[in-house]
Amino acid sequence: MSSRIWKRGEITVFLSMLLAVLLFFFQAALESARYAMLRSQTQEALELAEYSVLSEYHRELLDIYGLFYLDLSYGGGAEDTEYLNRRITGFLDANLSEGETAGVDTWDYSRATDGKGTAYYEQAVAYMKQKTGASLLQKLKQYEEYGSQASGNEESYAQADARENQNLEELKKRREEEEEKSTPDPVSNTNSLKRGSILNLVIKEPGNLSGKKADLSTMPSARVLLSGAGPRGRNSPGVGNDVFFLAYLLEHFPDAAEYLAEGKESGAWLDYQLEYLIAGKDTDIANLEAVCGRLLAIREGMNYAYLLSDSAKVAECAALAAALVGATMIPGLVEAMKQVLLLAWAFAESVLDVRMLLNGKRTAFFKNNSTWKLSLSGALEAGALSGFDEQEDPEGLLYQDYLGILLTLTGREHKMMRSLDAIEGVIREQSGGHWFYIDQCTDAFWFRAVCTNGQELTAERWIGYEW
Repeated sequence: MSSRIWKRGEITVFLSMLLAVLLFFFQAALESARYAMLRSQTQEALELAEYSVLSEYHRELLDIYGLFYLDLSYGGGAEDTEYLNRRITGFLDANLSEGETAGVDTWDYSRATDGKGTAYYEQAVAYMKQKTGASLLQKLKQYEEYGSQASGNEESYAQADARENQNLEELKKRREEEEEKSTPDPVSNTNSLKRGSILNLVIKEPGNLSGKKADLSTMPSARVLLSGAGPRGRNSPGVGNDVFFLAYLLEHFPDAAEYLAEGKESGAWLDYQLEYLIAGKDTDIANLEAVCGRLLAIREGMNYAYLLSDSAKVAECAALAAALVGATMIPGLVEAMKQVLLLAWAFAESVLDVRMLLNGKRTAFFKNNSTWKLSLSGALEAGALSGFDEQEDPEGLLYQDYLGILLTLTGREHKMMRSLDAIEGVIREQSGGHWFYIDQCTDAFWFRAVCTNGQELTAERWIGYEW
């Protein structure tokens, strides 16, 4: 009897202990489920807060430039990351129980100006990759080839111009001393034009030129910038991505021909912005003059190279040189005169080319007999070029194409920072944008949230615009 009672007692103790263990596991399971539910709710609230804060992107940057950035100053001029933290806290509180958000912190902001503009470059490249066709990319790749060839011919023309003009002057002086006979100077008018302003030669209506001036000392390329976490590394600078970036620049920044030939109304900041990306001057006129000088040099080189290959035109210059010099015992004088005539002819044709480009017309990059326009006599007289204003080469390049060539010859860092100058300048002239600073704009950052609901839960996440 006592043995049975003892056994029943053993069973009772065992069941009691088993029940205690089971209750412990049930409690642990329930607590784990509760913690998982709280963590899930917190993660969901974090995602909603992320979408909410990113929805406050800078509207004008998106509308004008297709860029997604959050202005950390929220239009106030001075960066206020604490306000950003409060915004995130507010969004979290809207999706959690009151008092559950114990703290929010943000850091490692990826700024548009990081890497000397590389961060912005990467997003601009991503934007163009979504919309640029293969045919356009092939055309833009040709700009680099054109630029390489133009640079070589440009240098050849400059060297030949300096060498041949000096040679002719020395031979003419020698003739005066030895033969006491002067030699006509058929290129005096051309040389006079070379010393003047190129804009006086190529602008159809000078009164329509923009007189705008910008204070570059306050622009991103000149001031000390806020430092961020660096570029995101998704479209790192390289030859391939440079083509997309060039496409972005040509699409989003206006040029002089849009105003001079197409009648576009004056816009915000400098009007001739592509010219600014190339020249970096503080006035529209200075930028246009610098670019026109570069275009003139390109066309001089290309036109001179063509003239040397055209035997008929070389013979024409040789015949005129012999007639101008006449009988002489000075060796090389006729040849020097011929070369100077060829150079002057190339210059005059080049002036006409640039004038046509600014008038919105197409000009052949590689000239031939059918696309050559000025006669030798017309070139030496440098008469009115307005008679050619409506002519163009149907298969030629437009002014923006030539700017594309010049942009391929411009350093990447200059293009990135000067385009950021233009972006900041334009946004500052929008309504409410007076205190806008591009280095206060971020497209990605880290944030940490501490939430409490019976126990403390810390969550970290990286948030940013997807492009």
